[in-house]
Amino acid sequence: MIVKGGYPYYGEAIGILLFDERRYPMVPGNVGNASTYDFPVRLKVVKNLKWYPPPEDEWEASPPDEVELLIEAAKELEAEGVRAVVTCCGFFSAVQDVIAKSVNIPVFTSPLILLPMLLRLISPAKSIGVFTASRPHLTEGFISAGGNPDMNRIKVFGAETSSEFMATHMGGTRTELDIDLLEEQIVDISVEFVKNNPDTGMILLECTTFPTFAASIQQHTGLPIVDYISFINFIFDTVVCGRYKGFS
Repeated sequence: MIVKGGYPYYGEAIGILLFDERRYPMVPGNVGNASTYDFPVRLKVVKNLKWYPPPEDEWEASPPDEVELLIEAAKELEAEGVRAVVTCCGFFSAVQDVIAKSVNIPVFTSPLILLPMLLRLISPAKSIGVFTASRPHLTEGFISAGGNPDMNRIKVFGAETSSEFMATHMGGTRTELDIDLLEEQIVDISVEFVKNNPDTGMILLECTTFPTFAASIQQHTGLPIVDYISFINFIFDTVVCGRYKGFS
């Protein structure tokens, strides 16, 4: 058997692009916590990447600086040998196509790009609740960037009422996190949303922090939950196919 070399690192199929200078805790379940995964990942802080770029139709004569930073970082990860690139924030849906065409490996920027497919999985009478870090920030442009899903069946709700989340995320500067309090607040927000929207057939978690609480949200709502991690696991299985064991 002949194996291919030429890379500086091996055994890390998934490369993850991270914001620069973010200091909030990333607990297991967060996209940026390496222990979240059952396989090695390569974490890469993108120097000077402080925020996400707006949807492409809001760009001026040239793409925002963040776009070039992400493209170059994705290329670096590819050159280092990863087999797929993911990002650390669901708002990067706006640059899915731009980054994907800049490299020769799969790119996954946001769970939002899954919406057209997910809508087909549930009854047309049902809607999908998109739980985002910030409802005011998640404009239709970020959602439509994922493939123009039926907006009539998408209902967005955010974490603005979570004091613990806002203290550490979305501009909050505190570096200590009460994980039990945050879980309680995230679950309460989800339960309240479903109570007010009984046609909800599924919840999609946009934020990279929320997968930590996916099981608790499901326990209290009884709904299917889709998040970053479930699809990153899917991507890993597509670029590192396992061999089946059993008997017949």
